[in-house]
Amino acid sequence: MLKKITSAIVAGATILVAASSFAADMTPEEAELRAKITDYMRAAATVEWIPTEDIPYWNPEHNFSFKKGETYYGLPYTQFDRNNNLTSFKTNLEERDGKVYYVGPSAFNNYCGSDCSASVSNAWKQVDPNFPSLLTRRMIPDRPKEVVPVGKYKLNFYDSTPKIVKENGFDVMKAAYAQLKPGDAVVMHYDYDGHVMLILKNEPENNRVFISDQTGLSNGVPKGRNARSTFRVDCEYTYEQLFENTYIPIAMKKVDDAANEIKLFNGVDLTNWDACVRGEPAGEDASGVFSVQDGVLRVSGEKWGGLSTKESYSNYRLTVEFKWGDKTFGAREGKARDSGVLIHAFGELGCYGGAWLKSVEANILEGGVGDFWIAGDKEDGISGTCDVIERDGKRVFCPKEGKPVTITANADGSFQWFGHDPNWQDVQGFHGVSDFDKPGEWNELVVYAVGDEMQVYVNGKFVNRVYGLKQTSGKIQLQSEGAEIFFRRVSLRPWDEPLD
Repeated sequence: MLKKITSAIVAGATILVAASSFAADMTPEEAELRAKITDYMRAAATVEWIPTEDIPYWNPEHNFSFKKGETYYGLPYTQFDRNNNLTSFKTNLEERDGKVYYVGPSAFNNYCGSDCSASVSNAWKQVDPNFPSLLTRRMIPDRPKEVVPVGKYKLNFYDSTPKIVKENGFDVMKAAYAQLKPGDAVVMHYDYDGHVMLILKNEPENNRVFISDQTGLSNGVPKGRNARSTFRVDCEYTYEQLFENTYIPIAMKKVDDAANEIKLFNGVDLTNWDACVRGEPAGEDASGVFSVQDGVLRVSGEKWGGLSTKESYSNYRLTVEFKWGDKTFGAREGKARDSGVLIHAFGELGCYGGAWLKSVEANILEGGVGDFWIAGDKEDGISGTCDVIERDGKRVFCPKEGKPVTITANADGSFQWFGHDPNWQDVQGFHGVSDFDKPGEWNELVVYAVGDEMQVYVNGKFVNRVYGLKQTSGKIQLQSEGAEIFFRRVSLRPWDEPLD
């Protein structure tokens, strides 16, 4: 009797047990996310299978084969069809008389497997199904992309971890290793060589971690489970060994955020916010311009206004996830949908234009997501400098060839992001040839506001920078400016590292 293996990757009960085992210093959300990652890695490393025919190892020079009729554990290692996960691997398994057989492709260049970075990527996909399948060199952090550093070591944006660990020294790296948590990873990469290992447990008091990784062969046989698996599980590494082998500690951005971010929007109500709608008394919103619907913040856009935090902040990374609605109103009807995030905002509600606070604006505009404006007048004491080139009377950010220009008021115009389409049109639905935001989808705007500098990223792409700011702290305000827009995430991560 043959039975196709299609069972779930990880049972929900397993996740809950695993989460409770390392939840002491974590929020419940963080513990659950980390448990999903480690549970998947253990499951991928221990799935049992028997080849129905010999499978030559992906690199014939190793002179090894997975032998017909013998038992192996974990997905086999390959660098050909490497992006398989546990689910896709199980579609190639069949049960016969109580044993599980692999019946998929068996050639050395197309059998179903994964490698070190694919296995870690697949573990992280349990938290975010849209997480990309990264190569080891892509796992060296380059904020604010998918992977972030753990600890306070300097990256200097090298693609070689030996340079990173050498410049930082053992004491700095040791302190960083001590902050690793289950579900984080350590990565090594130089030239064309690299490896990544997932953290299952960290014992700072003993200066050691326990890892799981997919690591191929050693001396012609698999390294794990008595030469029956290309995965290792609960393998011990001291901090000294990590340093000597030039590993740097990293984390999946979403999990790191769960551990450290402040949720400005709680998904339930607007308790920690103040509304201001032009034409209405300060603090009132009788028109319902700002509302929460099914866990999402809706800004109707029907009237001009702003929703501002009650608290002021400085030195942070702000993450905003937004999606346009369909409606436009008033002077913006039929025109490019417009909104924005006002940073370092100050003053009385409605002190600027009867709707907003005085501030520096990171624009959210069709075709102009990431432009900078000053929400204020010259006498308000706000200013910012950007390295720009002049193009058709507009100032466009150009980090290499731009010359510094300072603006002090809204009337001075904007600093356009570097890819702002020169053929931009003020029409609803406009999308420039280089725009990084995705029409009709959720998009991520990240603003680093550190010291007197701001940097803006759109869906992970660096788009603009302003510096020399006179205003370096304040509230955060979301605009209503004639277009319907939705926000599902507004969160702030304290950031005390200088911006590169």
